[in-house]
Amino acid sequence: MPRPYLVLDPTDDYARRMVEFLARHGLRGVAVLTNPVRERQWRLGWQERLAGAIDSSYSAVEGETAALAARLREDHPHGFAGIVPWDEMSVLLGAELSDLLGLGWNSRTVIERCRDKAVMKQWVRESGAVRVNAGRVVHDAHEAMAFQEELGSWPIVVKPTGGAGSMHVTFAESPGELLRGCQEVMESEAGEVLLEEYVGGDELAVNGMVDRAGDFLATDIWLYDKRDSHGVPNLYYQTLKLSTGPLFWQLVEYAARVLDVLELRRAPVHMEVKVDERGPCLIEVGARLPGGNQPMLASLLHGRSLFELAACHYLDELPLSPRDVDYERYDRFAARILSGIQPVALQRVRAVHGLEEVAALPSYAGAGLLRVPGAYLPQTRDLRGKSYEVYLMHPDAGQVEADARAARRLLRYE
Repeated sequence: MPRPYLVLDPTDDYARRMVEFLARHGLRGVAVLTNPVRERQWRLGWQERLAGAIDSSYSAVEGETAALAARLREDHPHGFAGIVPWDEMSVLLGAELSDLLGLGWNSRTVIERCRDKAVMKQWVRESGAVRVNAGRVVHDAHEAMAFQEELGSWPIVVKPTGGAGSMHVTFAESPGELLRGCQEVMESEAGEVLLEEYVGGDELAVNGMVDRAGDFLATDIWLYDKRDSHGVPNLYYQTLKLSTGPLFWQLVEYAARVLDVLELRRAPVHMEVKVDERGPCLIEVGARLPGGNQPMLASLLHGRSLFELAACHYLDELPLSPRDVDYERYDRFAARILSGIQPVALQRVRAVHGLEEVAALPSYAGAGLLRVPGAYLPQTRDLRGKSYEVYLMHPDAGQVEADARAARRLLRYE
């Protein structure tokens, strides 16, 4: 029997797609649950759902990674085929286990560069290889105001060094807003307070894979359309697929240079980049698949599973090739992700209207994050508060545009 592989938190459809693919090829997993929420999700459904693909599970207790590694080594003396640390919140633990068990994936040092925004930016900044905006970790009001005075401009971006999904990120236009933003980050426990120079222009997501040699293959690029609503700035409204062309390849070349500096290997990549009159500027990068079901849509666009491609590179030292994707097919379709914005919270959803009508739209490719009747619906203030996602894809861009307008009109909560 082949050696099993480790998979962290197989309690999501992203992980499910990889686990089921590997099971079809005779590889079975050992699950590591990284926190009580994931353990509960595992017990309440995912354990049964993946019973034919996952042999056993372990709980990771914070601060006891070495003890967990020792137990895994004792229980599996023949070792593991590799590790699948697919989730943003557990990828650093995956690197630590790889180091301790000799699995040959990225080291903790490398993954920390992609997990801690301040460490990452400083590492890239010191290389001098690509454009990066100014930034600094601050610890008190004096340091925060000193950074703004040195920069000499507003707004200042305030964010935690950890976390994901634009949570606890503010754009301060005054000293009061700056200090309130710093306080929010400190209370969030998502990391230290990182202040950054604001970069204007368009914001895009550059997604792909990096292989054993550090070569980067771009799989899909998306343009974020963010808007203000109900007094909250910069909310995700929709995400638009970017076809190949001059901007696409400029971003691919920029991303490849960033990844060369970071020394990341054998991992999916989600990079966020701003593009202004000076060209691309790095916002952040993660050693993970993107959220928002972008890889699901990108898999449909290419006609092949990017989840399966990621699983292969997690577990083996393979070269990437343009043949792994289909850019010609990718360019034949327009695609977008609609993000629902809920201006007021509903303590209890009574009904969801318009689902059948939206599902009948010609470009409909799926929906997510929908609340069921009886559930609480929060006011949208960040990515966690999206009221829904609708995925659209069609060869006719005009059809996608028309369906996007129709979906927003039809889909609503009571």
